[in-house]
Amino acid sequence: MMHSSGVATDMRLGAGEQRHAQAAAVGCFLYVRQGGVWITAGRRAYCVTQGNGIWLPSAVAHSVSAMYEADICALRIDAGPSADFVPTARVLNCSAVLIAIFSATQRSTIERSYAAVVALIADELRAGPETAGNFAVRMPSSGSRVAALCEALLVHPGKDMAIKDAASRAGVSCRTLSRIFAKELGASVGRWRREVQVGAAMCALVHGISVAETARVLGFTSSAFSTFFKSRIGNSPREWLTRQHIGPSERSASGKT
Repeated sequence: MMHSSGVATDMRLGAGEQRHAQAAAVGCFLYVRQGGVWITAGRRAYCVTQGNGIWLPSAVAHSVSAMYEADICALRIDAGPSADFVPTARVLNCSAVLIAIFSATQRSTIERSYAAVVALIADELRAGPETAGNFAVRMPSSGSRVAALCEALLVHPGKDMAIKDAASRAGVSCRTLSRIFAKELGASVGRWRREVQVGAAMCALVHGISVAETARVLGFTSSAFSTFFKSRIGNSPREWLTRQHIGPSERSASGKT
């Protein structure tokens, strides 16, 4: 479901839903109000969770994939103001001020202060380190034989798919599948899927799903999952969630604790 008014558009995605947007002449800032999503731009899929956003320059086609329900605000950045933005897609850990602005229930709040909001986003993108809040996985080209398979795994990474089943789904042999993944994604099928599971875990945790249930869905024991998550993120799942500054009431709004 989408609701548009001027420069701001509200986008609500259901579990397992994917949206595709064509390249446009203007830039766009996508802020995640609730939940977590994968946003694919070019050859990268970025995991963006509640309280964070991503800047997408003009002429960049993108897609949004949600494992669970998600609520997003898309802010159009016109050609003039976008000249002050960084030239490439980038995830932003939003300040408390931006979070308050985008959390407003009325889109008119954003539109009345459009110039100031855009300037603040541009300032925060320039000031923040490029890797801050950035968890991303490599993606194949849109014409790749594994493009559809990779898109599906972004939304359903917990499914324990044998390599022969993955190859069958992509319409290639096991050897060809491994070769394509190594060439286009720089990883084996299993390793790439494990990276996707890190982002999937982030989306599950901010949705309010417990660590134990997140581990189960992704095929781990709780202890093995915590070790795996910390090895990739640097914090245990609970420590990472605490750092997101999401209160229990916000997490329970879209999922169960």
